[in-house]
Amino acid sequence: MSAELLMVEQRRARGGDDGAVWILEGGQVRPGADDNRRMAEVRNGLLCHGAVRGAPASATGEELDAALGAMHDAEYLAALAGAPREPVVMPELTPPGLPPDIPVSAGLVVAAREGVRTAISAAALLLAGGRFSYALCRPPGHHAGPGWFAGYCYLNSAAAAALTLAEGGRRPVGILDLDLHYPNGTAAIVAGMEDIRLHSLHAWPATNVAARTVTPYNERERVVEFSGSPGTDLYLDAARRSVESLSADCEALVVSLGYDIVSGDPHGSWSFAPAIFAAIGRLLAGCGLPVCVVQEGGYALDQLAACGYAFAAGLLDEAVVPA
Repeated sequence: MSAELLMVEQRRARGGDDGAVWILEGGQVRPGADDNRRMAEVRNGLLCHGAVRGAPASATGEELDAALGAMHDAEYLAALAGAPREPVVMPELTPPGLPPDIPVSAGLVVAAREGVRTAISAAALLLAGGRFSYALCRPPGHHAGPGWFAGYCYLNSAAAAALTLAEGGRRPVGILDLDLHYPNGTAAIVAGMEDIRLHSLHAWPATNVAARTVTPYNERERVVEFSGSPGTDLYLDAARRSVESLSADCEALVVSLGYDIVSGDPHGSWSFAPAIFAAIGRLLAGCGLPVCVVQEGGYALDQLAACGYAFAAGLLDEAVVPA
């Protein structure tokens, strides 16, 4: 029987937002690029494959609150719960050593909670026997730490998926972050979780940490930093080595998948074509582990369908049709 990819699409909740308002990047305030169009474009690419099947975001409110409580400080969650309807800046809730780069609002918090629900639901499908699942969610989550938000991220969806798998008996769990940016929030959350390993491939200098370069929290974290836009062979070799290392030690894999490594991304600086994701998908398919994909960055709307299509083609061992 051929493999299938179970796609869990984030549900629209009453009071949720329509997208980010603005972001501070490189010292300049820019219009926000995270909104529901991103999910629609990725969905269009994924559903070109007959082996991609939809599944509901069925995690309960109790499961969601339990995961959030295990990842984030109680004071932080209370502050988010009290966010006003109109976007405001909360400088006290920013990563250590960095200025505020995004506002928060009640609608954004609702959307972030639904993103975490989506990731928990996708991880649960692996516990039920699935091989591949995809949490199609937004806003991204990997910059959200125990007590801070940044970079469009308010609550950490990838860490929630890993926690769900570990608590369900699939431990150790590996997290492979393939977004352009370092997952500072994920790293801080899982640093004290013995059953979770984290590998990250990202751009240097790391713009979302004060030191501009990354020091791993412990021996369970591995970072690979690329100065400038890496070549395809160099990047895929690093990804292969991380997949092999995590596969040797883990029982399940969470992939923080960022499509912001492609050429033309408004928050990117690399020059990959969407076809790079077919190769990434093939690497993951060959690892032998259950794989839960969690959507992170990727903001070039005209490229996202091609990225999702290529990724699913590689994961499901299907031919990639030229764009």
